[in-house]
Amino acid sequence: MTGFWNVWVITLTVIFLVFMILVVVKYWKTNHLADENKTVDSFDNIDENDGPPPRIMFIAYLVAFSCSILFLILYPGLGNWQGLLGWQQSDDTPREHNVSLDEQIASITSPTLNALAAEPAITASGKALFQTHCAACHRANGQGQKHFPNVVDDVWLYGGTDEAILHSIKQGRNGAMAGWKAILPKEDIQNMSYYLASLQQRPLNAPSVKIDLGKNAFLKNCSACHGADAKGNQVIGAPNLSDSTWVHGGSIEEIQHTINNGLNNVMPAFEGQLSNNEILALGAYITEQRIAHNAKIAAIPVDTITKGEYLAYAGDCVACHSAEGGESFAGGLPFVTPFGTVYSTNITPHVTEGIGDYSYEDFKAALYDGKGKHGYLYPAMPYTSYQYVTEDDVLAMWDYLQSITAVSRRNDDNSMIFPSNIRLGLLGWNIAFMDTSPLDLTSDAPTVEETEIWSRGKYLVMGLGHCSECHTPRNIAQALEADKIFQGNLIDGWNAPNISSQELYQDRWDVKSLTDFLHTGHSDKGSAFGGMADVVKNSTSFMTRNDVEAMATYLLTGDDNNRIPPDTQQLQPTGFTDLAKQSDMYTLFKTTCGVCHGEDGKGRDPIAPTLLNNGIIMHSDPYNTIAVTIRGLEPSYLSEERNFMPMVSFQNILTDAQLSDLISFIRQYLGDRTVPITGNNVKDVREKLQKAGYAGNFHTTPDMYDKRDRNIDVD
Repeated sequence: MTGFWNVWVITLTVIFLVFMILVVVKYWKTNHLADENKTVDSFDNIDENDGPPPRIMFIAYLVAFSCSILFLILYPGLGNWQGLLGWQQSDDTPREHNVSLDEQIASITSPTLNALAAEPAITASGKALFQTHCAACHRANGQGQKHFPNVVDDVWLYGGTDEAILHSIKQGRNGAMAGWKAILPKEDIQNMSYYLASLQQRPLNAPSVKIDLGKNAFLKNCSACHGADAKGNQVIGAPNLSDSTWVHGGSIEEIQHTINNGLNNVMPAFEGQLSNNEILALGAYITEQRIAHNAKIAAIPVDTITKGEYLAYAGDCVACHSAEGGESFAGGLPFVTPFGTVYSTNITPHVTEGIGDYSYEDFKAALYDGKGKHGYLYPAMPYTSYQYVTEDDVLAMWDYLQSITAVSRRNDDNSMIFPSNIRLGLLGWNIAFMDTSPLDLTSDAPTVEETEIWSRGKYLVMGLGHCSECHTPRNIAQALEADKIFQGNLIDGWNAPNISSQELYQDRWDVKSLTDFLHTGHSDKGSAFGGMADVVKNSTSFMTRNDVEAMATYLLTGDDNNRIPPDTQQLQPTGFTDLAKQSDMYTLFKTTCGVCHGEDGKGRDPIAPTLLNNGIIMHSDPYNTIAVTIRGLEPSYLSEERNFMPMVSFQNILTDAQLSDLISFIRQYLGDRTVPITGNNVKDVREKLQKAGYAGNFHTTPDMYDKRDRNIDVD
């Protein structure tokens, strides 16, 4: 400010303050002695007395003027006066900062982005520029959001070299992908989406033949840009499709939408808006953030990440925290409860959409206490079981989750009814129903080795595996009934069956058959389906056979509230006798079930599993046997060798009476269960399934799954 304007501002300010003080003083002198009993005017029989103004008003004026004078002494405000505190206005900062930025960059001999990233003053300028020009799309933390890439990792469409980054900032980018809807058949696009998802090692409900067909379609139509290995082409900005980074969403639906409709990736050019040094500072800040991100991951021992990955899969985290066909750990799977629907959350290290803003203590509180950073968690999250996981294992899981790709998928809103939508009420639920006593791993096994196996099995079953969360009945408040542990529970239209030691023993399960079943989804006792098939695909199949065998040992041996009564007898299925084969029911069996399962009911690999000695047929509760005939089954795709054919629904083929007679016949000869099933039993199950939308065709999915991911842009 020039000398003239400096004097002008100071003079006017002082004159104004003096004038206002004089006005207040004069007003005080002429009014503070007013007589409130003196009438100065009267109107319509209402007298106006000469009352003095409140003294507090004059005191307030005095305080305000005093503060103003003190402010002008301590801070800038009087022309060029900077104040006794030497404070600098924010508007002055950019001008001085820009000057220092030019000087800083000029002082560096080789101004590579790595060299510039080591200069705090330069990266501070870059951060300010990033927040102004880039954060709206790439988020303030640089991790991006849907349709806008993460710029703090090492995945760059056009390469992460200095030249490529600076070119992107200066010149912008304009990438385009054509839509294939009018060119390729719908089936080819669907198969390609399966193939691309399979490259991420994602468990899929798709046969290998469709994946192979998808690969052929990809090689024919897409490899020119994305490469035969689908690893992309940085020269033209064609992304790597074999990793877990999907800017526009990597769920099956989103991949299909991209192939169908194409995309335009547009980034504006900043060459005309920012100086060269500002662009360098921006690149330096991005590089600094990349270095910090990589250093954070590099600081985690590889062994810890490997251990954490194993534990995360043992804990079935990916199955619950991934929508059907969605990206791993990105959330979106619905859990329907009597109080509404809860959606699993994004647990990738994305700061705004996932748990990137969590500390380890926050993560531990979620697993142990059911307390998230932003409120208490619904017990659909099995923290009542995870509380038994050791802290070493929790820390390893935390380190692993910090190392995975940050996915920018937004969390779905839960739809809970009042008052269960008030999270604070969950604190009361925890106090009333959560048993916080430590897990007792002592065993009365005869040898040390057997004790170790049993204890390891209990730790996995009761902790990470949280088997009781599905297989135990719940009370009206949806808390587990501890005295009925493992005695079964209805979930998603299936009965998570009774797996108590008594039931398993009676149904002739042994360590080998149960280990085979949990580890592969197949055994001589049948094959996994429904939710259990997902558990095998996403969890137990990734575990070592020793750990799975330990789980089987614990389940078969039993524990408190789960003992085998001494008088328990094992079932002895005989198969169809000659007399049975002469009955009308056997004729009906041959024309319905026997077509796939064989006329003897022993199964036909790879078409259908055995019914003789099948764990579901032998089970004391016939619910699943009835349900499977009404619902039908899709293939579970647990292994290429044993992808059984889909099972049709008999919903519109057999009456309740026919189904009850047929199921009773099968259970009698193939399961040694002699209690007959009635038509009312079948009717009750049918009505439940119809009400939930599960009955008919191969496997009718209820409406909640059609809307499982509200954040997928498909139209």
